[in-house]
Amino acid sequence: MKVVWAVVQNEDAGGALKALSGKGYRTTRINTVGGLLKRGNVTLLTGVEPEQVDDVIATLREHCHPRSSSQDSPAPTARAVVFVLDSPGFLQV
Repeated sequence: MKVVWAVVQNEDAGGALKALSGKGYRTTRINTVGGLLKRGNVTLLTGVEPEQVDDVIATLREHCHPRSSSQDSPAPTARAVVFVLDSPGFLQV
């Protein structure tokens, strides 16, 4: 079992969550705030089998888009920051 932990921009969260749910992935959305820029973002947590990790990441790539961080700094922000963690399993109670 794997946990895909993705921090995405607010603007992309709805589409990414809808796409993941449409593929049958149960995903938890947590509204969060980034540290440096103090911008709102969203953390998506998805528990999947190891062979599904690549599909989840591909779905995030498709629905998360780079943007300029501000008018003063035209460098694009990341589409998403994704962590893949091992998990011994999960329970729904």
